Amino acid sequence: MRQRVQSIVRNLLGFQPNDDPVQRLTQFLRQDKDFLGILLALTNLSQEKFLRIITAQRFATKDYKPEWGIDKVQRKIKENDQFARQVAELFLQGRNNEQLIQQIADFYLDQLSLPEEWAELIRDETLISGVVRRKLAGEYANKKGEEVEKLVSRTIEQFAPYQRGQVTLVGGKEVDHAVPSLDDPFVMVMVSYMETTSSGQTARANEQREMYQKVLEERMRYPQNPKRVFVNVVDGGGWLARRSDLRKIYGSCDYCLNLRTLDILGQIILHHVPGRYLKGGADAHNVN
Repeated sequence: MRQRVQSIVRNLLGFQPNDDPVQRLTQFLRQDKDFLGILLALTNLSQEKFLRIITAQRFATKDYKPEWGIDKVQRKIKENDQFARQVAELFLQGRNNEQLIQQIADFYLDQLSLPEEWAELIRDETLISGVVRRKLAGEYANKKGEEVEKLVSRTIEQFAPYQRGQVTLVGGKEVDHAVPSLDDPFVMVMVSYMETTSSGQTARANEQREMYQKVLEERMRYPQNPKRVFVNVVDGGGWLARRSDLRKIYGSCDYCLNLRTLDILGQIILHHVPGRYLKGGADAHNVN
C-alpha cells in the first residue's frame, strides 16, 4: 500500500495542466483512474455520495436507467469526451447547475467546489500524500480483510482440501471454507474481519446463528453420524464495538477463533475430518 501511495503521488507530481480550467480538470481526470478519488478526497465527498450526484444528473436529463458503479464512471471518463467534460464541470460549477439545484441539497452541492489552487495543491507532496492515504483507506481495509481470509485458507491447506460455496447442511447458505468439500463438510469455517462497525454485523450474526442451528438440528436428528462442526474466525476492532453481535457470533459455533488462536484450526481439522481426506493421509498427522 505504501508503494501504491508513492506511485499515485509520482503521477500527480508529473501532471502537466492545461490553461483552460475545464480542459485542465478533464485532462487530469483522464490521466489516471485514481485521480477521480483524489478529487473526491480534496472535496471531502464520499464515493457513494458522488455516485448519487451522477445519478441525479442523469435523472435531470430523463435517463432513469440503473445507477452506475465507480468502475463504469471511470471507464466513461476515459472513453467519452463529453462525459469527461461533464464531470469536470460538475466539480467546477456543480453548485451553480440549475438542473442539479432542483434535485440535490445545497449541503452536498457546496462540496462540489474544488479549491481554485487545486492544481498547485497536488504538487505539495506532504499534503497530497495524506490525501492519497485517505482516498485509499477503504481499499486498505478491504485488503486487510482479504488477507485474513488468505491466512485462514493457507492454514486449512496444510491439512486438507476445502471448497467455498453453498452447503445444503446449513440451508444452502454460502460457507467460506467447507472442509473437505461442499457435499461432505466435516468442518465449516466462516471468516469475519471488521475494522469498523456496520448494521451488516447484526445481519451476519443472525445468519450464522441460523446456520449453526441447522448443524445442531442435524446432530440431534442423526446422532449416529460423524460430528460436523461450525467454526467462526472473528477479528477486527469493529466487533469490539458491537458486543451484542460478537456474543451472538461467539455462541453460534463450536469453536470461535481469532488471529492469535488461528493455529488451533489445524487441530480442529485433524480431530474432526476423517483421515482419508487429510493431506498425506491419517498416518502423516499421527491421527487414528
